[in-house]
Amino acid sequence: MTVATSLPATLPALQTTTGGSPTVVLLVFAALFVAVVLSLYLARRLYDGYRASGGRRRLLLGVGLVLVTTVPILLRLLLSNLPETDPTVRSLAVTASQLVGLLVVLGVIYDRR
Repeated sequence: MTVATSLPATLPALQTTTGGSPTVVLLVFAALFVAVVLSLYLARRLYDGYRASGGRRRLLLGVGLVLVTTVPILLRLLLSNLPETDPTVRSLAVTASQLVGLLVVLGVIYDRR
């Protein structure tokens, strides 16, 4: 018994990309990693201050900070690696996160309570 398989007459072309030198790529990823770690560290410090004093403003400031810094970085990395993701959707998601984060921070700054 033989099994016949049919291959398409033409195979789709593989996508290739070229980037900078490996050193530059490594430095970019290191800088992104440091930015994420620092923003999460600051958010943690704000959360600890919130738990110690009970002030809701510190908690919201931490949430806003994470939405402005950490979430956009992670969204860019995650959505860039999903092949079905349209660049417009990626850009909108990142911008929406930054906008919401800035609005939260502004709300904390201008809150009169």
